[in-house]
Amino acid sequence: MSSNEELNREYWREDVERLRNDSVHSSMDLADQALDLIEDFIERRLYRNRTELLQSLSKLSNALVRAKPLMALIYSRSHKVIEFIENIPKEERNIENIVKMTLQRIREMREEIKEKQQKITRFGARLILDHHLVFTHSASRVVESILLEARRLKKRFRLICTESRPKLEGAAFARRMAEAGIKTRLIPDADIVRALQDAHFVLTGTDRITENTFVNKTGTAAIAMVANELDKPFYIAADLDKILLKRTYPVRFHSQDPEEIISNPPENLTVSNVYFEEVPLEMLHKIICEDGIFERSEFIERFL
Repeated sequence: MSSNEELNREYWREDVERLRNDSVHSSMDLADQALDLIEDFIERRLYRNRTELLQSLSKLSNALVRAKPLMALIYSRSHKVIEFIENIPKEERNIENIVKMTLQRIREMREEIKEKQQKITRFGARLILDHHLVFTHSASRVVESILLEARRLKKRFRLICTESRPKLEGAAFARRMAEAGIKTRLIPDADIVRALQDAHFVLTGTDRITENTFVNKTGTAAIAMVANELDKPFYIAADLDKILLKRTYPVRFHSQDPEEIISNPPENLTVSNVYFEEVPLEMLHKIICEDGIFERSEFIERFL
């Protein structure tokens, strides 16, 4: 393969970089974007046979995972596509047939994803009762769908949202919920202790579940500790494809742009701006997934 051919096959580099720099959209949104990139690459047919397809697709998959190493959905979906191609019978040598089958599998995956999200939404809405005050952090798409479903069912509940600095996605989330007719209170991140005293339970999403932790927006661990101290249940909602064990792919955190915290920091000032953190699973009470609502111990025994 010539260097020009290789460069042509890696047209997606700028798209992956945009995904890497996106720190506002939820992990589900970014995983959808990653699957779109994979589908687009397959449709362009920049390869001559199955071997070249797998080599090029593996390179794209690795780039996507490195761009968002904490987002397990990107890892699981990209590897499912690769494994599907690898498992097509070796007798099938026609690349057009392989492409058609793979694109059909991606369409089926999208339907499966939609069905999973609908199940999680229905299960999650069951936990919300009239007069409940729900506390959430950051901006989870699955939590948003659960809250909107509870609203559709005419449940009379209220919501507390953190602003979720530095990108303030929690403030944008609070605005959407209020516009949807849900009575919402927006608080500074530093005011979690006072706000949690009023809440009935905490509900967040997660980007990844490991052997003994879950990964979510920085601030989640503090919320979990306060909630446990106040005997407030803590629930997370997650697709089971968000399980990605550390022995499969390590958990790494990186500090982001210091200018988001303070402009022009002086020479002796170090700025830490880490978007995500690990929270021990022992701080959870229930996990909502497409298979139902599980107590922490039952979830660990069944899935981990």
